[in-house]
Amino acid sequence: MSAIEIDEQTVDFLELGDLAEGSIEAGDSQQERLEEFTERVGSGEFHIATDLTIPCGCIDGRCGCSPKPNSAGGTESLMVADDLTDKQFRASDDTTLGAYDNVVRFLKKSGYPIGGHDDEGRADDKTGCGANDKLALMYDVIARKGDAIRTVAESIGIEVSDDTHQLIMRNAAGRTDFSAGPELLALLEKYAGTDAVDNLRGSHREVLALINLRAGTTLDRDALTAEFGDDYQAFNVDAWSFHEAAAVMSTSRGGEEQRRKAAAMTYYNLAAALVLGGPKLRIVVLD
Repeated sequence: MSAIEIDEQTVDFLELGDLAEGSIEAGDSQQERLEEFTERVGSGEFHIATDLTIPCGCIDGRCGCSPKPNSAGGTESLMVADDLTDKQFRASDDTTLGAYDNVVRFLKKSGYPIGGHDDEGRADDKTGCGANDKLALMYDVIARKGDAIRTVAESIGIEVSDDTHQLIMRNAAGRTDFSAGPELLALLEKYAGTDAVDNLRGSHREVLALINLRAGTTLDRDALTAEFGDDYQAFNVDAWSFHEAAAVMSTSRGGEEQRRKAAAMTYYNLAAALVLGGPKLRIVVLD
């Protein structure tokens, strides 16, 4: 753990190190304001209020999205949380597309917000959302590095029982068939319309991943870009929203089922950081 202190305010961070399997991290051109960026973003300066309570936007650091609770893949996180645990929304064909169809229809019928994103490079074989396009890699990371992911999850206050941990790892390893990312995005657009799909722009320039525990807040990417320009971005994980999202997807509130799904959502987001991020990607907890 490292720390930055500016104006008597301390922001702790750690780096992904050897756990990382991706390449997104601070480069040479981003060193000039890296410490300032870490301190200011890590202190919550660029977080604003949101009235929404469950994730429907992605953790992606690029601009082009409206402020809303963030989790990897947006609404897709809720499908993954169920698929890694109780499989209540499992489809008869056992595809991720079928499960996503069941989840999206349930949320829409129940009046909950849904959403995701693409980007300027969207094509027939990719959506531009890493959490969607690389879903199979994230399941694989959970299966291989679940113990390390559990340690990080518990360090931010997510309760994970032994049974839950083993269930998540077993289900991650057990899923070997994944529907194509563009199919999942097309399904979301079918039910939600294109207005629910953010169109992100530019290249990935994330230097840190922020795990936000401040209830009712999310990152204002436009304000962040106005201050630091296009060369500095942050992944934003609104972990405070996982508890409510898990409750929505569970048969009852306050029980082990809800805790399982909140834990699974956490595992998925941390796996996304490992798949996308490089060894020098910083992790900051905002509480």
